[in-house]
Amino acid sequence: MASLAAEIDLSRERASYHAAFEPLGRARILPLKEAQDLVAPVYERVAAETPGMFARSSAWWQARVLTDPEWRRQGRGELQCVVIDSAHGPAAYALYRLTSVFERGVQSGSVSVVEALGDSPAATGAIWRYLLDVDWMARVKASLLPVDHPLLLLLAEPRRLNVSLRDGLWVRLVDVGAGLSSRGFAARDPVVVELTDAFCSWNAGRWRVSEAGAERTDAQPELRCDVSSLASAYLGGFSWAELARGLRVAELRSGAIARADALFQSDRAPWCPEIF
Repeated sequence: MASLAAEIDLSRERASYHAAFEPLGRARILPLKEAQDLVAPVYERVAAETPGMFARSSAWWQARVLTDPEWRRQGRGELQCVVIDSAHGPAAYALYRLTSVFERGVQSGSVSVVEALGDSPAATGAIWRYLLDVDWMARVKASLLPVDHPLLLLLAEPRRLNVSLRDGLWVRLVDVGAGLSSRGFAARDPVVVELTDAFCSWNAGRWRVSEAGAERTDAQPELRCDVSSLASAYLGGFSWAELARGLRVAELRSGAIARADALFQSDRAPWCPEIF
């Protein structure tokens, strides 16, 4: 398990931001067939900064994201797309469904957010403000959100989000050397990790992890763990200190846990906005 995902269920009556918010640009509702060229660049900019997100091909957009078969609706409304334009072009978008329900003349329907991304804090705040302000809806619901989602601090009453957590991304490192060398590390002292891997035996052994990546070494190990524990830390979803408290890693040299956490640190939680 390499990340956690959050789910929210918010009453629109409790959806005020903590401070006055000035809308960013203009919101446009688009037909799905026109959406890809406008929303894909926003997704790419967010993905470039977010551990766990992956590149989407044009075929993926059309077959997985912007298609709307009846079985996907599950009793909800049609898939809709809104884009918010800034002075420099599209800055945020949302894919969502509206479920209109009235009980004794009172609206009890909901906005189901499938995906909502902004390429800046202001853009993210703007797209969620749009979703929270859709009229004739009682609730806003979303799942597969990052655990550090800005709404937690944007809202005046964050407990009203009714946040629940579940497992998110699962990672299996098939090639430890390539995997570690393809991610960035902070400029901190290196650490030597001794890995075990019963299935991909070529991963087993001692690895020196540093700002430059990872390489084989004969140096004395400072941490010892299974490859699954390394995978939990790989995207920054769990710290080495958390792994140690869960008895998933052994510290063989004092201070190695802290040095590993300094190396693997990330300024945002790993996240993937879809199940694949």
